[in-house]
Amino acid sequence: MAKIRIQNLGKAVAWLIRCIGRTLDFEVEDRAGVFDRGRKNMIWAFWHNRMFVVPYVHDLWFPHIPGAILSSPSGDGQIIADACAQFGFEAARGSSSKPQKGLAALILLSQKLAEGRDVGITPDGPRGPMYQIQPGIIKLAQLTGGTIVPMRVLYSRAIRFRTWDQFLLPLPFSRVKIFFEPSLTVPRRMTEEEFEQYRLRLQATLAADA
Repeated sequence: MAKIRIQNLGKAVAWLIRCIGRTLDFEVEDRAGVFDRGRKNMIWAFWHNRMFVVPYVHDLWFPHIPGAILSSPSGDGQIIADACAQFGFEAARGSSSKPQKGLAALILLSQKLAEGRDVGITPDGPRGPMYQIQPGIIKLAQLTGGTIVPMRVLYSRAIRFRTWDQFLLPLPFSRVKIFFEPSLTVPRRMTEEEFEQYRLRLQATLAADA
């Protein structure tokens, strides 16, 4: 019964995303070429507290490109997975606090990229700290040669929740600015210092107006 309730909650969240999404005024700046015809699949990176509109905009602008997301194995992660499934996203379940599950999720996401899917990752999730990049997204790009696209999302009006990530819920009829920043390609072979430089580079890009 608990699993059914969670699935129903995920569908309710998807319904809310669609209802609010249809009222939003989107303004987009594409500095990464995500709208280019024939572009390859990408790894979208966005903060955990800005994820609300991501499934909606991907389904709105790229319905021809299947998606995949990384979500935690917790109940909250299941709700997110079920909600995103309504927008055509498959979920890879993993946890930064449990290395074996995290590794399994990276392998699964690698397969999803090979299938031609866009992959969405909240690199400061699922537990934070807020606005600090965890190494998993850099490892995924290193493993696959995939392109990371930093996605900055700004709401003109939003409710800020008292959660660890200070989750933002855009208010209906507000303006949403989305910046697809220049993409980042990570080499397969790096020193620890070079790995950290890429992590900090991505973190600085996403934190520009966090």
